[in-house]
Amino acid sequence: MNKTSKLTLILSFIILNLISIYSFAGASESQVTSCNSALEKGDYTSAATTAEAILKNEPTHRGGLLCQGRALGSLGKYNEALSALNKAFAQSKAGLEQIFTTIFIGNLHHKNQQLPEAIASYEKSLNLSIADKNDKFVRINHNFIGNMHTQNKDFNAALTSYTSGSKLSMNDNERAESYEYLAATYRALALHDLAVEYQLKATMMQQKAGTLDDYANASYMLGLTYYEAKEYDAAERTFNKLLKFSKENGGTYYEAKSNYGLAKVNTAKGEKDLAKALYAEALKTANELQEKELVSEIERSISNSNQ
Repeated sequence: MNKTSKLTLILSFIILNLISIYSFAGASESQVTSCNSALEKGDYTSAATTAEAILKNEPTHRGGLLCQGRALGSLGKYNEALSALNKAFAQSKAGLEQIFTTIFIGNLHHKNQQLPEAIASYEKSLNLSIADKNDKFVRINHNFIGNMHTQNKDFNAALTSYTSGSKLSMNDNERAESYEYLAATYRALALHDLAVEYQLKATMMQQKAGTLDDYANASYMLGLTYYEAKEYDAAERTFNKLLKFSKENGGTYYEAKSNYGLAKVNTAKGEKDLAKALYAEALKTANELQEKELVSEIERSISNSNQ
């Protein structure tokens, strides 16, 4: 069992990247495929060069413009990327093509911390999705908008978006994602009972339909949610269950996280000696795994517990 990805936009980005590798009509089809392949590999310079070659022969080629915009955006050329994507939108047919292109524009704004512009783009894509009666992308756009509001720390607005998106979940994986968004937002609003309720639902969905990593991450967040709600016994049970699960499934990263969670709980309960031993074990494992972010987080908690 490997370390899971954090709950970010990564999943939606991967989905969009995969379904954006279109087959475009015309002589440039193989070049577009090559351009998108370079994007997926992170070779943005090659992608930009290929896109330029496509557009030299066909200046309004939608596939070339899309690839150029995404490549230039990844190279930090915001204005040029935005120009290319706007041109791609002008070449897009109503429906999915416009929906995709507008999301890519929103992603570009987000990457450049232009959050009001990102929200406006995702709202435009949302309206296009509603007009196209495409519930899948209505849900995705609600979640994108919720992410932007979360980044702006406008948690009530985020809650509205995530709630709207959750109503359109079509399977257990999508329900798990929605429940995790809602739980995180309720945590940010210090509405602990609701945070526990939705994180528990998310954990159940991940156990049913997710990967081992998905379930482990949801379980860790459940323990943390109980901890923040000061339900220390429930938090301790959850972290101990995760520790057992991690050992049985080779999840060393989550062994470290479980011990770290248990250390925080025992600190709160006044069990300082036990907490110290658990912190040391968690820190040892995190260092062995070279998980720098987790190491820094544990070290901060140790420092705070010693004050």
